[in-house]
Amino acid sequence: MRSLRARLSVAFVVIAVLTTALSLTLGTYTWRTLFRQYVEQRQQAAQARPGTEEPLHRFGARERVFQTRVREAIWGGTAVSAGLGVLLALWLAGRIARPVSDLTRAARAIAGGRGAPPVAVSGHDEIAELGRAFNRMAAQLAADEQQRRRLFAGITHELRTPLAVIQGTLEGMLDHVIEPTPERIAGLHGQTLLLRRLITDLRDLSLAQAGQLELHPRPVDMTTLVSDAVEAFAPSFQDRGIAVEMSVPDALPRLDADPDRLRQVVQNLVDNALRYTPPGGTVRITLGADNGDVRLAVADTGRGIGSGDLPHIFEHFYRTDESRARSSGGTGLGLAIVKSLVEAHHGRVTVDSRPGAGTTFTVTLPARPRGDA
Repeated sequence: MRSLRARLSVAFVVIAVLTTALSLTLGTYTWRTLFRQYVEQRQQAAQARPGTEEPLHRFGARERVFQTRVREAIWGGTAVSAGLGVLLALWLAGRIARPVSDLTRAARAIAGGRGAPPVAVSGHDEIAELGRAFNRMAAQLAADEQQRRRLFAGITHELRTPLAVIQGTLEGMLDHVIEPTPERIAGLHGQTLLLRRLITDLRDLSLAQAGQLELHPRPVDMTTLVSDAVEAFAPSFQDRGIAVEMSVPDALPRLDADPDRLRQVVQNLVDNALRYTPPGGTVRITLGADNGDVRLAVADTGRGIGSGDLPHIFEHFYRTDESRARSSGGTGLGLAIVKSLVEAHHGRVTVDSRPGAGTTFTVTLPARPRGDA
């Protein structure tokens, strides 16, 4: 018997039969003892009266009828009880084994690469908690699988575009259809830089998400780091006519972090704000303390992000505007890298945005305890 339901059924039936047999034995012994005491008491009373010569331990007709009826009642009640016990045992076995069978079928479906519907859960016992945990696991696996497919599709698309440009341009040059001017060669160079950046971003992202990204923490002056990162974008802000405002307090909590990775975080956030802020807009960068931690906020006056896009904004290759982001040279991995790098420093990143009101990304990093050297 490999079936859990069969084993439970047999166990419950055996318990029901043993309980019924024990009850039958005890009931029979009890009624026989009480009946014999009753008969003996009657005989003693009869012997106490003169002229009575009733033999000892002899049952009369009424006693034999009563004995027969009691025996039939005990056996009938025992049979009914045993039947009800067996039915109850089978029902309990099915009720206990059914959720396990449902979980087994769902697990086999997932193992076979098929999606499994949520397992029906009722109650608050251990099996119900197991079902809820399984449903959460199945939902997470489905989300991870969807993200994996999106990642592969995104990688394929992002690699195909610059490669197609490079291949088409070189073939045109080889066929003497396109003249190899310095401008066209510079364009090819730009496409190779985009490919290199994409590969580097993918490597950093995979290492960070696997927890294998090597960090070199040391004391970091966030004011200087942010100022230098923003200064590197000054020509781009000037060319697009976008104003930059910085707000930095006089003193910030001490921070132990990898300065190169934090610089990458700041650059990605500032670059994202630059891409989505229209000419004449403003990018505001604010540093501050938040309950002893360091908080960095990068806000823009762009068109904002819709509520349907916000939950996916940190996913790989997710873009709210495909053509605009790709034409500006973005890989679609910047915000995913920001999230992974911030979490690698035990921090958190949040986004607040409304359509037409701009977007604000806020990074909070834990400061170094004051007792550390």
